[in-house]
Amino acid sequence: MQAQEQTHDASLSRWSLKRRRTRLLIYFLILLVIAAWRYAPRPWHPPITIETPHHIVFSSATRQQTEQTIHALDLLYSAYSNRLGSLPRFERSHQKLEVKLFKDRAEFRWVNPNLGWAEAFYREPYCQAYFSSEETNPYHWMLHESVHQLNHEVAHLRLEKWLEEGLADYFATSCLESNTLAVGRIDVNTYPVWWMPELATTPDLSENIHNGSVIPLRAIIANRGGPSINSHFNLYYLHWWSLTHFIFETPRYRAHALELLQRGGGLEAFEQTIGPLEQVQMEWHAYVRELKKRF
Repeated sequence: MQAQEQTHDASLSRWSLKRRRTRLLIYFLILLVIAAWRYAPRPWHPPITIETPHHIVFSSATRQQTEQTIHALDLLYSAYSNRLGSLPRFERSHQKLEVKLFKDRAEFRWVNPNLGWAEAFYREPYCQAYFSSEETNPYHWMLHESVHQLNHEVAHLRLEKWLEEGLADYFATSCLESNTLAVGRIDVNTYPVWWMPELATTPDLSENIHNGSVIPLRAIIANRGGPSINSHFNLYYLHWWSLTHFIFETPRYRAHALELLQRGGGLEAFEQTIGPLEQVQMEWHAYVRELKKRF
């Protein structure tokens, strides 16, 4: 009798273990489905594919919007090549740059879930953005990401965070004219320019550091020691952009800009090519205060 009870208990134990394993497997599968729903890219079948001398563009925007975006990309490519083409690793002959253009923000975020704050992104080999038809400048998100693509696939640059983002903004915030990208001439209808009131809110540098409207450039360049980027996101982009704009548009520093790019933009390279940080910080602050008067 005791042996029968032991056998019965063992059978129950195996059955219970099997049930537990089955339940855990079901939970795991449910988590996989949720993760796929939140994170995995969804199918996208763009009806338009256009090849140009430098790009191949896959698009679900209208043909007119696609051709307008391609024109903007071509102007950016020419401007970027003219400015940075003398860099030693710049590759004149390269595979066509691949671009995905979505018809609107809703489709862009549906196909690419869990993007957080991103309005566009570059993940090799694709530069991805949507046509911002509700904005005065519908191309600036795409141009920003295209610069990242050019940095990586054409110029083969390895840049510190501030200079990687600052260079992308330097080109993407420039005014688009009919047949040129007027590099350095600021388009106020672009990010992060439209957040300019948040930067350097008073004429005094020390006061602005104290009130949080200026982050010390040492923290910007070293990418440590500053406030949380999560709570000061726009302010960081304003610093990255304005510092890059200052270097490329100030005659005494413009001559050293390409060397700074070639060396990556770290703190040591910055001080050796541009100058002592405290001095540059004061000059940059005065430059920013003058920029603010334009807007």
